Amino acid sequence: MKKILSKMGMSLMEILVGSLMLALILMAVTSVVAPMMMAFYRANDFAEYNTLLDNVGNRIVSDMAQASSVTFAGGNLILTINSEDVTYNTSPEGLLLRNDVLVFSDGLFRGKRIGINVEEINVPDTPRHFLLTVTVLSANRPGASAADVSRDYAVRPLLVS
Repeated sequence: MKKILSKMGMSLMEILVGSLMLALILMAVTSVVAPMMMAFYRANDFAEYNTLLDNVGNRIVSDMAQASSVTFAGGNLILTINSEDVTYNTSPEGLLLRNDVLVFSDGLFRGKRIGINVEEINVPDTPRHFLLTVTVLSANRPGASAADVSRDYAVRPLLVS
């Protein structure tokens, strides 16, 4: 039997053709994977924003529902619950504080900052209602979504008349 392969190895042309084929395959894979990764990162950011909005909003709403007095001034939400004042505000880093104590670990925030705002809704002949707006401000980490996301909560404290 005669050997089909030569003992000389691969020619330069074979190496170039192989390299070109590998480059084309890598470009095709990258063009498919890159948009999928961007969509994944956007969906992940959206989920993080919603988790943060849910946690912060629900925590404040549950206290507001029990309040006998609601005041919002200078970025501080002051509630009177069972004759005790409860103050919600944000730290300089944008973390939620309740009576100057961190409400959630900073791991929940993952570089995002929050803002809170409360406005009274004046509707004649109805009990006092408030509109709580929780905003997740732009993330500080590279590649994160840059948009601010907010959610409104209509709250009617049971004890406020």
